[in-house]
Amino acid sequence: MHEYVAAGGEIDEVRETRPEWLDYEFHYDLRFTIAGKPIYIETRLEFRVPLVPDDSRIIVVYVHAP
Repeated sequence: MHEYVAAGGEIDEVRETRPEWLDYEFHYDLRFTIAGKPIYIETRLEFRVPLVPDDSRIIVVYVHAP
């Protein structure tokens, strides 16, 4: 995921509307290819305010290869 973003890949910020995930305002989608197969990864960003260095987390909640 890091290589994808570092190479200019985009992360889609999507407003969360599903009732089971409304503790999060957004989820973040990455779409790229691994070994020639399209991959979709949905993530959540966990952080505290004020931001604390090295205390934020990206949680992968769903991986799908359509």
